[in-house]
Amino acid sequence: MTDLTAYREFLASKAALAKPAGLDCDPSEVHPALKPHQRDMVVWGVRGGRRAWFASFGLGKTLVQLEAARLITAKLGSQARALIVCPLGVRQEFVRDGGLIDLTVRYIRSVSQVCEPGVYLTNYETIREGKLDPRGFDVISLDEAACLRGMGSSKTFRELMRLYEGSAAYRFVATATPSPNDFTELLSYAAFLDVMDIAQAKTRWFKRDSEHADQLTLLPHQAQSFWLWCSSWGLFLEKPSDICHCGAA
Repeated sequence: MTDLTAYREFLASKAALAKPAGLDCDPSEVHPALKPHQRDMVVWGVRGGRRAWFASFGLGKTLVQLEAARLITAKLGSQARALIVCPLGVRQEFVRDGGLIDLTVRYIRSVSQVCEPGVYLTNYETIREGKLDPRGFDVISLDEAACLRGMGSSKTFRELMRLYEGSAAYRFVATATPSPNDFTELLSYAAFLDVMDIAQAKTRWFKRDSEHADQLTLLPHQAQSFWLWCSSWGLFLEKPSDICHCGAA
C-alpha cells in the first residue's frame, strides 16, 4: 500500500457519512408495478432506513413511500405498522396508488382508529395538535415535508423532533428537490432523520452570522464535504436517468 493510498483511506474514514440503519432489500422484492428508477429509490431507502427522497414532480414519490412502507412492515413481521404523514389534499392519491401494489391504505385522525397492522395515512394537523402519537408506528414517512422547513420556529417540527428523540423507528422524507442554497431546509431534514444534530452541522460546515442565526454561509473549503454528506442520506432526482449511474447502492 502506497503512502498516497493510505492517506486517501484515512481521509475517507474521516468523512461525515450517514450510516445505514435499514434492512436488506433485493431489487427483486420490489413490486413490479414500480418503474426502474422508483424501484432503485425504494431499495436505497429500505437499506438506508433513515433517508430522504428529493424528487421532482411526477417521479412517483407517493408510490415509492408506499412500497418502502410495505416492504419494511413485511420484513418486520405481522404486527408492524407504518404511518405516512401527508397534506390532506393528497390522501386519495395514496389510496389510489396503494391499489397498484395490492396495498390497502387507511386514513386515520386518532390512535383509536388504528385497528390492525398495516400502512396508515394521517395529516400534519393531526400530529401537530396531538391527536395521534406517531411513536406507535415502526415506520414514518413525511410527504411534502415543507412543515420541517421552519426548523425550531415550526410547531410541527418541534413536536416531531420531541416525539422521535431516541426513537429507533425507520424514518423517511419525500419532497421536491430543495434549493441548493436552502441549507436550513436540508439541515432540518437531516435532524428529523437523526443523521446529525442541527447545531453540530452548522459548526462543521458553515460560517456563523451572530446577528442572523439562520443565514448560513457554506465554508468554501467545506463544500465538497458537505455535499458528500448530503448525498449519503438524500437522493436528489430531477429526472429518472439521474439514478442510472448509482443504481440502488
